This record gives sequence, structure tokens and C-alpha cells, in this order.
Amino acid sequence: EISGMIMNRVNSYIPGIGYQIFGNVISLILGLMPFVFRLSQAKDLEQLASHSATELYMTAFGSNGDILVLSMVLISFVVRVSLVWIFFFLLCVAERTYKQRLLFAKLFGHLTSARRARKSEVPHFRLKKVQNIKMWLSLRSYLKRRGPQRSVDVIVSSAFLLTISVVFICCAQLLHMHEIFLDCHYNWELVIWCISLTLFLLRFVTLGSETSKKYSNTSILLTEQV
Repeated sequence: EISGMIMNRVNSYIPGIGYQIFGNVISLILGLMPFVFRLSQAKDLEQLASHSATELYMTAFGSNGDILVLSMVLISFVVRVSLVWIFFFLLCVAERTYKQRLLFAKLFGHLTSARRARKSEVPHFRLKKVQNIKMWLSLRSYLKRRGPQRSVDVIVSSAFLLTISVVFICCAQLLHMHEIFLDCHYNWELVIWCISLTLFLLRFVTLGSETSKKYSNTSILLTEQV
């Protein structure tokens, strides 16, 4: 019954869409990066306004009007944006799951505080009886296993390995060609990938550490026993 009330409180929580918007923006930026880079390499930024829209269009797409080439470029753009969006969507799902785990841990910690339990609309019980202690421990074990576990851990592990790989490649590129590092299109993409993945990993680490801290707070049990 207590776990059901906690789950209802967590399910009623409306998650934010900040990271989802961030993932959509990064997907669009990575999709448009080849066109923007091609324009910046072919035309000076000060001369872009003096060219017609048709010339800019042809330069960005790297074609003189060939329908086949334009079709291939558009298809590759759609596929590129779609794949990147799917990847960041999975990261957003993992972030939402980590947030739910933190909410479970917070509400679990409110059970032994009368003021916090009243504020969170969850039951309150003291840990003076052996039965209450057993219930408290079993509830903690049950809430830790709530939600997807292995699939989310696989997503986070994959993001971590990808970040390590991107950082390693960036470092190798900087050592090999530090003077012309930003003159290459793929280096810009590596930097964008590195920044975006690092932000998500920092979010995962923050939520995970806070959740573990909430569940490992055994001082409540010791205080009640004293």
C-alpha cells in the first residue's frame, strides 16, 4: 500500500522537457553542420549577403542542380538527423528514468519525517518497532528495483563509452593537427558530440549520486533506535 502511494506520487510528477529540447537542437545542428561548413569554406561570411539565394543553395548542397545529387543529399540529411535524434531520445529516456529513481528515493526518505511526509502526502511511521524496520528495509529494496534497470544501464554505459571514444579522438586530432583542428568539418562535429554527451553524463552522475545518497542514509535508522 505504501509503495503504491509512492508510485502514484511519482507517476503524477510532470517531467521537464529541457533535455529533450536540447537533444532536438543538437540533432538539428549536427544535421545542418555539413551545409553550414560548406558555405563557410566556399564563401566569406561578409560576402554571403551579396550572393543570391540560388547560389547559396547550390553551394550548400554541393550541386549544380543535379536532381540525383540533391535527392541523395536530402536523404542523407533526413537519415542523419533521425539517427542522432533517436540516440538523444534514448538518453532523454534514461535521464527521465534516473529522475524517477531520485523521486522514489526522496519520497522514501520522507516516510520517517512527519513534516516531510505530510508535505509529500505519503504515510509516516516511526522505526521503533522491529516490524516497522523490516517494512522499511523491504520497501527500500523494492523501490530500488522499480522501473527499467538493465536497458537504462546499457544506454548510460554506451553513452559513457562513446564519450570516451570521442574525447580520445579529439585529443589525437589536437596532437596531430592542432594548428588546423577547426578547419576540418568532422572535428567540429566531434566537439559538439563531446560537449553534448558530457552534459548528459554529468546529469546521470548527479542524479545517480543523489539517489544513492538518499537510499544509503542509515543515520535515520540509528537515530530512531537511540
